[in-house]
Amino acid sequence: MAGALALAAARPAAAAEEIALAWEDCASGTAAALDLAGDCDSNLGFAPLHASFRMPFATGPDVIGLELVLDLQHAQAVLPDWWRLAPGQCRAGQLSADTDFSAAAACGDPWGGLGAALVQGWTATQPFGQPNQARMLVTVGVGSLDARALDATTDYNAVRIRLGLALSSGFGSCPGCTGGACLVLNSIAVRRLPGAPGGDLFLTQPRAGNLNRVTWYGGQGADCSAVPVRRTSWGLMKSLYR
Repeated sequence: MAGALALAAARPAAAAEEIALAWEDCASGTAAALDLAGDCDSNLGFAPLHASFRMPFATGPDVIGLELVLDLQHAQAVLPDWWRLAPGQCRAGQLSADTDFSAAAACGDPWGGLGAALVQGWTATQPFGQPNQARMLVTVGVGSLDARALDATTDYNAVRIRLGLALSSGFGSCPGCTGGACLVLNSIAVRRLPGAPGGDLFLTQPRAGNLNRVTWYGGQGADCSAVPVRRTSWGLMKSLYR
């Protein structure tokens, strides 16, 4: 991928809960990038977006899943066709998620190789009803018999999101690949087995330096502050799935 801006962020000696987002690698990795200019002259491959997190405290073997909310703000007044990723839209099928963390070894695999991930939705005009916004919902986890114990000192991979590059150029392509955009990881809900001490958790604290956000093609003209940078209510999170 061209145009990758290296991410260099010092880790504090002691860190509490945090969430982070980066292209190419998890935010703690040497290949992590805050900005990416994907190959819009090609219709091959994908741009990898890695979400990661750190727990506020160690758990027993009771973590079974994560629910992630990411928001996009585009520089244009209306979301271009290249970012129309929902079923039936111009680039349907070009957004997916998995737990292949082979390129993000600096962060741990909380699923022990057993995780499964799915993009549950991509909704234009969300979160605030603006025509140049979109919201992504992603889930990832394991079955209850494979519940995991997580510590409070490891930077964990949450999920890898694959933004496909098909229909970027040539006949029948969807215009808008090179426009600036900002993507923000707003929250990660941690699902745990019933009865787990402390119950389900709701992580919203960005890694220092607002490292829960990345840009596409420099993000020029896209206001990252136009989408929420933190959510503070577990009730709000649950309402997204009604």
